[in-house]
Amino acid sequence: AEIIAHTKNGAFEMLNGRYYPTPELSVVTPSLDAARAIERVKTSIGTDKVKKTWTSEELKFIDGQPFTSELVVYHPGRKLNAERLAWHIVAHPNLLAREVYFVDALTGEILHHFNNTCNLIGHRHDHAQTTDSENTAPNTFSPTEEDNPVTASGLDLLNVNRSFGVWQVGSQYVLEDASKPMYNSGASNMPNDPVGVIVTLTAMNTSPENQSSFDYNLVVSNSTSFNNPTAVSGHWNSIKSYDYFKNTFDRNSIDGVGGNILAFVNVSEGNGASMQNAFWNGAAMWYGNGGDIFKPLARGLDVGGHEMTHGVVEKTANLEYQDESGALNESFADVFGAMIDRDDWKMGEDVMQPGVNPNNALRDLQDPHNGVSSNSSWWQPKHTDEQYTQSDDNGGVHINSGIPNHAFYLFAVSSGVGKDKAEQVYYKALDDYLVKSSQFVDLRIAVEQAATDLYGAAVSNAASSAFAAVGIGDNGGQPSGH
Repeated sequence: AEIIAHTKNGAFEMLNGRYYPTPELSVVTPSLDAARAIERVKTSIGTDKVKKTWTSEELKFIDGQPFTSELVVYHPGRKLNAERLAWHIVAHPNLLAREVYFVDALTGEILHHFNNTCNLIGHRHDHAQTTDSENTAPNTFSPTEEDNPVTASGLDLLNVNRSFGVWQVGSQYVLEDASKPMYNSGASNMPNDPVGVIVTLTAMNTSPENQSSFDYNLVVSNSTSFNNPTAVSGHWNSIKSYDYFKNTFDRNSIDGVGGNILAFVNVSEGNGASMQNAFWNGAAMWYGNGGDIFKPLARGLDVGGHEMTHGVVEKTANLEYQDESGALNESFADVFGAMIDRDDWKMGEDVMQPGVNPNNALRDLQDPHNGVSSNSSWWQPKHTDEQYTQSDDNGGVHINSGIPNHAFYLFAVSSGVGKDKAEQVYYKALDDYLVKSSQFVDLRIAVEQAATDLYGAAVSNAASSAFAAVGIGDNGGQPSGH
């Protein structure tokens, strides 16, 4: 539960968020300490599936620690008067996965669990492994006084020649862009321990889900011309997504304070098959090389924008990755992915294999039905009348995102709004008003308020109409609970 207090001219102006009445627990001292709660989680995952040793470098790829714990008052199913004293455990059993558990602090019972590894699609398809030619180097270099940032170029997966920042080490060039305003030269030991850079690495067709066989390396070239289309595309995605958030919202990197941006390309499944998905795991983007359904996932700028936006969502509202809040998390990733790659309203059109579906897109904000019938996995609801209410896909996070996606589309194409204003309103709603447990109706309230703050009543009314058209809130008045 979270409440945000807003001030104006030194005085409180409004509160928003979601809260519970003060809990009435007879016991607030845990019988089970944090270490034992973590052991319960490891047992639930399977101790053979939990990575045993971590290097300091690997810990950077999971944002610090494989297991973290916090003592909380937990309301299962968000029910009132059902609170439990619990340990909130965030678990990284391997480099890729991130799981959330709530463990009863008195009995050790696992009260709830969900997968918090944000991905592009809700399922993965295994297929034959694919590779591309790449030049890699050891993960450490011996810096010299002549090391410096330079501009390089190379063809990406769309066969477009891109220019991008790299770091020169002697006669070699590393795929690390230190040309952005966030680069902190004083705190950096380049290229081994950078601060404020965009780094693209290769997993060399190994899987971060495997404890023993996962391997990765820096991507290097012997000249400023890179002959590695997959790595170039992944690097370009990160750069363009950083530029979008910096130039559009003055947001300095994913965390807002100049933290490194990490991306891995050539990531495989745990069984060695080519991974047909892309992920955000709390610290990095991970791209598979596709197969029968998808082309290499790094090929899509909107895919990269989608995954980086998951990071931005985590560092702002931190929308919980289940049910309606998780659908909002997915929707914001689609919305800003579509704004980063803003030539159409489709998601993933550059990574789909030909003939997979009629619309040749993973999702479509303009038409969430995506040109298929409701019994197809490529279909999404575009109105709350069609909302999915079962438990698959963390409660439909990839399914129900079609509803707020379509609301954004309707809002952006409204007379007098447009993409430029719509994206500003949505970013302000995300950054200033939404909280971890926000639901669809909270999005409407937040967008209406942000529109009022930025542009006044006409744009706010356009937002109201867009949400009413998809069934979020009532049809012309304020949503219930406004």
